[in-house]
Amino acid sequence: MALVPADPKSELNQFLQKFLKRPITKSDLEFTTSKYGHFKFQSVLKLHCLDGMEYAGDVCADPKAAEKAAAQQALLANADVVAEAMLNSQEKKRKPAQMSFEERMIEREAKKAKALEDGTSLENNPAITPKTQLNSLCMRIAKRYLQKGDTTYECQKVGMQYQATVVLACLPGDWAQKAWAGHICSTKQKAEQSCAEEALKDITADPELAAEAAKPKGGGKGGHKGKMKGKMMAMMKGMGWGGAWPPMMAS
Repeated sequence: MALVPADPKSELNQFLQKFLKRPITKSDLEFTTSKYGHFKFQSVLKLHCLDGMEYAGDVCADPKAAEKAAAQQALLANADVVAEAMLNSQEKKRKPAQMSFEERMIEREAKKAKALEDGTSLENNPAITPKTQLNSLCMRIAKRYLQKGDTTYECQKVGMQYQATVVLACLPGDWAQKAWAGHICSTKQKAEQSCAEEALKDITADPELAAEAAKPKGGGKGGHKGKMKGKMMAMMKGMGWGGAWPPMMAS
């Protein structure tokens, strides 16, 4: 049985060390924490060591918890890569140190394609939730990474249960003003997943938004780094999350 890490930040550091085949430095990752009101904090994690990928955690009661929440989203977004890195470490199978992140992603996609041919799927992955799927879809439509305020969840207590709504300000036109309400659930977390699921149903059923999500990210300035991110977004379709990756949480 695998040992449970002390917290998501520790697990993330372990994963990055195994994935990059080197020690992690302070410049490899950066947490930016913002305060909302008196007791609400949200942190955004930027992984400089992975081409600047960004992940926003849920709103928490203190800064430390907010950083852990952002680290947890990075782990969820890369769940299959994390599992593979840990497995390879246990089996002492090392990839060539000179292999780039992009090359590893290509290799990973090839393995997933073979798995699909064999009849296996990522649909049962517990890391794939309606919230991660929704954020992935929003990024494909907006053609950028999500920022604070792009997705807003509000949860109300109904008796001893909870009901949540989500507003997606990153969507175009009137969609940015629409609020989706979920079912009444026993926990706040389940309530947020429920309203995210309702939003997913509407967005994926709309032909215009579906077409926009299917369009590749446009070119422009940015050089090799921009091209590489475009390739990664294209490669990461077919994850079993409505064809989108990577998820990022923003509340």
